[in-house]
Amino acid sequence: MLSSRTPGRRQNTQQRPTRIGLLLCGDVHDDLQPRFGNYQNCLVKRLQLDNPGAEIRTWRAWKGELPGDVRDADAYLVSGSPASAFDREHWIEQLGRFIRGAHSAHRRLLGICFGHQMIHQALGGRVERTAGWGLGVYPVHLHQRISGLPDSRPVALYAMHRDQVVVPAEGFELLGGSKFCPYYLTRHTDRVLTIQGHPEFTGDFFHQFLTVAEAKFDEKALAQARRKMRDSDDGEVTCQMLNHFLLGMNETRRKA
Repeated sequence: MLSSRTPGRRQNTQQRPTRIGLLLCGDVHDDLQPRFGNYQNCLVKRLQLDNPGAEIRTWRAWKGELPGDVRDADAYLVSGSPASAFDREHWIEQLGRFIRGAHSAHRRLLGICFGHQMIHQALGGRVERTAGWGLGVYPVHLHQRISGLPDSRPVALYAMHRDQVVVPAEGFELLGGSKFCPYYLTRHTDRVLTIQGHPEFTGDFFHQFLTVAEAKFDEKALAQARRKMRDSDDGEVTCQMLNHFLLGMNETRRKA
């Protein structure tokens, strides 16, 4: 387990920082780390968690590391991964049990890509392999107005997945989706939020990733993803929304 306390003094000595646990399920490609850092760095920076209001602890779930107690953090982020949620690997089974325990203990849970799928599968939903890749930016329509996100056009985020949720877990509300990926953005009360896309990815990172990992994808998917590369996307505002969720600010509530 890795631990880091974000810099800066507490602004209010009466209130402790929110303890956020990063459950990492993979890492940034080795060739990209000198430029972009590891996955922990990426998530902390993009979700603006390097502030006095957050205390970050990190567990490498894909290496068998998990908190000893679900109460070790107030909120947990389950990250993306090259693995599939339905893989029969011991660490994935362990992670599923931990998610169920954290949910029962009323911890906040945020899932990104693989994490989105893992949360649904662990809580009774179903994840399956699709016919093709969801690679690059594809439009996602919001079914509700969410503070901070665009409401006059589809949301644009980078994505990289072949698996997706086909049956959501019981009690989840659908916030947004597309024809290709109907269950893209979901919520369970104010305690669980899951998203299929990668708001933590920037265009520069995604472009470099396609270069180092192009052998993983078919030529058609690569060409389509590169055609849809954008000068701007909604990653930054989506990361701000996720930041508010992790810190307990409930920014996913429906707009009045």
